[in-house]
Amino acid sequence: MDSLLKDIDITLGVYDISLSFIYFLLLYIVIYAYKRFRVKESPEYKYFIIAFSLKVLGGFVYALLTIYYYKAGDTLGYFHGAYCLTDEIINNPSNGITILLSKFNPHLSAEYSAAESYYFMDINSTDVLTVIKLATVFNFLGLFSFGTTTVLFSTFSFIGIWAAYSNFCKLYPRYHKSLLVGFFVMPTIIIMGGGILKDTVTLSCMGWLIYSFSNIFILKRRYFLSVVIAVIASIFIILIKPYILYVLLPSLLIWGQSNLKNLIKGSFIRIILIPSIVTSIAIGTFFVFQKLSSEAGKYSLENMQSTLEGFQTWHQFLATTENQSGYTLGKMDFSPSGYLKMAPAGFNVTFFRPYLWEIRNIPTLVGAIESFVLFCLFWYLLLKYRTRFFVIIKTNKDILFMLIFSSLFGIIVGISSYNFGALARYKMPAQMLFVTALVLIYNIARDERKGIVLSQVPE
Repeated sequence: MDSLLKDIDITLGVYDISLSFIYFLLLYIVIYAYKRFRVKESPEYKYFIIAFSLKVLGGFVYALLTIYYYKAGDTLGYFHGAYCLTDEIINNPSNGITILLSKFNPHLSAEYSAAESYYFMDINSTDVLTVIKLATVFNFLGLFSFGTTTVLFSTFSFIGIWAAYSNFCKLYPRYHKSLLVGFFVMPTIIIMGGGILKDTVTLSCMGWLIYSFSNIFILKRRYFLSVVIAVIASIFIILIKPYILYVLLPSLLIWGQSNLKNLIKGSFIRIILIPSIVTSIAIGTFFVFQKLSSEAGKYSLENMQSTLEGFQTWHQFLATTENQSGYTLGKMDFSPSGYLKMAPAGFNVTFFRPYLWEIRNIPTLVGAIESFVLFCLFWYLLLKYRTRFFVIIKTNKDILFMLIFSSLFGIIVGISSYNFGALARYKMPAQMLFVTALVLIYNIARDERKGIVLSQVPE
């Protein structure tokens, strides 16, 4: 059999667009049937089709931007790699499947490049290989089309984010419409959260982790299934972007332990059990971090400084040579005191920049408008509700969890990205929960003014 590709030219032609539309219709039928099945018991499912359509449309927009605007980028490299691996599986099944199931090793790129069809991006780390493998699976399911592979990535992202959104709707049934904003309406998350990217996968897995923890610690249901899902989602994040777990796992455990008193009845038993459980969680987290860090390569705790420095250097280079939208926060001191000094600037650049006067291209135009709206919402809530703003955060465990994670993660990506294009992708996990937290604060404060007592709203 001749190779499926020689010099692959990734485009969105008639075949891709037509096949993508057919796949979308087929998925739409499945989504519609599932919505009708679930909507009676879960009212938020009336938005199921809207959320799905936004996610797929956003992913396709990103595919168009990648091909016809950026004309380069990781997305094309991942798909090119997946196409090559697909080709090998078809022409040499035993070798192709072996590669698909193999772990990363330093000689992998050389081994791939030895074959004519394997001339593609460098496989220099586990995260790159993992995304290529997942794209390969979706490429088979999508009949070797860039468009349909994008649709399937978007759907993968949608399912995980929906799981988190749906559980928050169970905690806050009054606010299911408002909660759509943080999970599905933000332009960055719509567009960049649906392409063939690492961020699409990790954002979905993060949604599944939130779903699992809320099931176990708050909703008290589906314990075994939730543990299995949490393990699988964690494995994907560890393989692709383990540094997300460095912030997410402690935040989730804080959220979980804050709900322990609702799980354990009897004040005397609480006094005995809760300290023991919290201590066990702390010790377990320490050893999990040790194991995670030892296998995280460039994302290990020991290598984080050099990795962050590498991100800054590379993104500054792109800003200088490729006319991309770079920014600087000044010289970075990678000591604990240095991080603290840079924290306010990192927080600000993640959530409130680029400013309107920093617009250089279409992507920064979208980001600037989005950041400006978020800036206005944040200061509106802070100035309108003042002390009540902080009281709601303190007393509401769910909002506190989201702000702990989004603030810490937002600071980290803000001081390490140094490029608004990269930052737009990196900040999505923080942005999703930050916006959701603000939406909840707004709704809770508004309901209190209408005479609905805070205790009537699930905390």
